[in-house]
Amino acid sequence: MTIQQLRALVAVVTHGGFRAASRALNVSQGGLTKTISALEEEYGISFIDRSAKGVQLSPQGEAFLHFARAILEEADRAEDWLRNVSGNVSTSVSLGVSVEPSIRLVPAVLQDFRRTLPNVMIRLTQGVSVELLRALRENRLELAVTRLPRNFDASDLKVDRLYQSEPVIVGRAGHPCAGGATIRELTKYDWVVIGDTSQSGAETDDSTWELFDASNESRPRFAAVCNSVFSLLSMLMESDSLARVPRSVLEHPLVSRKVVAIPTTLPKYPYWVAVVSKSSRRLSPEAQTLSAMLTSYARISTAMVRE
Repeated sequence: MTIQQLRALVAVVTHGGFRAASRALNVSQGGLTKTISALEEEYGISFIDRSAKGVQLSPQGEAFLHFARAILEEADRAEDWLRNVSGNVSTSVSLGVSVEPSIRLVPAVLQDFRRTLPNVMIRLTQGVSVELLRALRENRLELAVTRLPRNFDASDLKVDRLYQSEPVIVGRAGHPCAGGATIRELTKYDWVVIGDTSQSGAETDDSTWELFDASNESRPRFAAVCNSVFSLLSMLMESDSLARVPRSVLEHPLVSRKVVAIPTTLPKYPYWVAVVSKSSRRLSPEAQTLSAMLTSYARISTAMVRE
């Protein structure tokens, strides 16, 4: 979902049809149709009923329209304010991202953020949650979009929860455990994790350890600590190693059907993804805009999935 798609949908409703909307937006009618169709296909929802009587909103379209208008109003206000106060001054926002939001949420929002603030550069850092939270506290990051660790101390942080997700155990297609495995069988394989490769180990991140500690099983061996999700996936595809990653990783076109979920009867351990900043640090206007866009996109996307 992009700002462009929302503008297209609202324009069709406001102007009463695709032809009038395409003239108002100065785009081709075919391009406008494709823009809205892409949004409908992305979520499996039909927003517009196309019939001989003309263009009418579906019940889902009626419900979604006020969300779309609210986002566009906020985006327009933010753009107007920034144009008035920032002129042509170039600046940057330092953003930390954990694996889960780096797959879909952040790339989708950054595209629209760049359209709104073309002179603002994003300094993007990917890491595990404990590293990102440490960087926030040390003022090396302004914002982090990250998985929230269990029972972490948030007393000095501002935390806006966006949505819940869950991890899955994955291995290469054709892995010996592809049909299913017990926790004891999983300990026989090497594991790969994402972490800070400058450190001596990945013990600071509990996302893998909790699985084995809760089952009173011995911890498996770590074959490698990777500094990105794609280096981790490359290792999985070339070995029998296993990893625990967000379910959304399996939806990425670069790994589709090459890496598969390993069925188990183990608890899922769902977790929250949130936008986090340091309470005592005043965010720049640019960081405030980015935070608002991330929050709006995540909550509306979650609402649409529930529909």
